[in-house]
Amino acid sequence: MNDFMLGISSLTTLLNPFMTFVFLLAATLFLFNLRDKVNKTEDYIKSIAISLHKISNELANRD
Repeated sequence: MNDFMLGISSLTTLLNPFMTFVFLLAATLFLFNLRDKVNKTEDYIKSIAISLHKISNELANRD
């Protein structure tokens, strides 16, 4: 039993740096993905604002 626990503890010690690297990589990719989605949403909202501005100008020019 002691050898089994020693083997498990050495395995987790070896995996710790690898799992830290995987976590940091996943967090970085998540932040890049989030930034991309925020930029797309911002462009979409700007497009809606421009369209509404054009519509209001056309309605104002009719009078």
